[in-house]
Amino acid sequence: MNLSIRNGVEADLPAIRDIINHYIVETAVIFDIEEVSLENRQEWFKQFDPSGRHQLIVAEVDGRVAGYASSVRFHERPAYQPSVMTSVYVSKNQLRQGIGETLYRVLLGALEKTELVHRAYGLVVIPNPGSAKLHEKLGFHEAGVLNEAGYKLEQYHDVRIYERRFE
Repeated sequence: MNLSIRNGVEADLPAIRDIINHYIVETAVIFDIEEVSLENRQEWFKQFDPSGRHQLIVAEVDGRVAGYASSVRFHERPAYQPSVMTSVYVSKNQLRQGIGETLYRVLLGALEKTELVHRAYGLVVIPNPGSAKLHEKLGFHEAGVLNEAGYKLEQYHDVRIYERRFE
């Protein structure tokens, strides 16, 4: 496997759309209900800055996008600006190869270097032991559980919120 990690670019958006749409349609790990369009991902992409709080990191395997990690605005209110929401998604064909951990490590390292982020938060729909383990391995700590926070695939789902401190 020839793995490379880099900042995301607009040309990655079709692959990113395909990756996220799998999770939207097939799983409860993300609470979007409808597939996203390329236009949606183009608008989403505008928030990213390789040296800012909101970053997009992409993994390529043999020249093809295999996953991505991102940090986005935690909340719309201005006082939340030093906090970000982080996530990582890997192509269904590239799971369990360490790509997600590598992506998340690179993203967190980049955020730490900016000195603009005070806290990073990750939401994990329960149960998802792989994601829980990944967050804990990368220095996140459980901050609480949101009981029955979302309804998808004909049932309610609890969400565990993880917090990582940047000192």
